[in-house]
Amino acid sequence: MAKYPHMLPNEIPIWERWLALYGKDFKNFRYDVHVGEGVDPGKDVPEKYRQLAKMLTQKRIDAVAERNGEIWIFEVKPDAGLSALGQLLAYRELYRRDFKETRPIKLAVVTTKVNKDEFWVFNQHGVVVYEVGYI
Repeated sequence: MAKYPHMLPNEIPIWERWLALYGKDFKNFRYDVHVGEGVDPGKDVPEKYRQLAKMLTQKRIDAVAERNGEIWIFEVKPDAGLSALGQLLAYRELYRRDFKETRPIKLAVVTTKVNKDEFWVFNQHGVVVYEVGYI
């Protein structure tokens, strides 16, 4: 099993740099956290394959951790753009629903670099931006 399931090879060095810089401030890391219902292919498909299809089509959060009574959801992407914002906003709502989470949920993007406009938009939505530079 991969050390960070679901992360792409170009995302792992970014995440590992972030862990070296900030990981000590967090606890209870979980990776490849499935949220959402996924897609059911229908009653004509055998049950074991229906369940597999649903699992494979669920949304997957790169990393979830805890800090100071809060849940933190992380999206790891090189040169993160606004697609990461959409993912994080959806992940927060699905995580809250699926895990019946009542603690505050913070969102963070871990990336090499973001431009000024995207940084501003992330900030407007309360998303913490961690720029770790190019590896």
